[in-house]
Amino acid sequence: MTIEQSDRPCPDCDHPMQVIYVTELKQVVSGWACPECGYLASEKNGVEDSVEKPVSREYLLRIERPLSDDDVRNPLASVEDEFRARARAEMADDEVWLLIDPDEDRIVDARLGDDVEESDS
Repeated sequence: MTIEQSDRPCPDCDHPMQVIYVTELKQVVSGWACPECGYLASEKNGVEDSVEKPVSREYLLRIERPLSDDDVRNPLASVEDEFRARARAEMADDEVWLLIDPDEDRIVDARLGDDVEESDS
């Protein structure tokens, strides 16, 4: 089975639908699916339906260089204070920043962007 983007618009939301081929040879169309609203159709089987659109979450991996005492701009502050100040000034709403102690391999502090939801898991 092969799935590709098509030029055919979705009848529910007008977003381009995906075409689903039965074989890798792309000779027989099995059905159509809209990735935007969940509309599904199969002309061969005469089926037309909509399914609940799955929630999609995208995660951004951001790797920063290590922070040390030499990186602290205010000589009276600590690495933790510098981390928090940088997070307040530079962190995007969809990011999560972790301050990890490299010697003990443990999380010292974490900052969540405004769009990040906390979870118990």
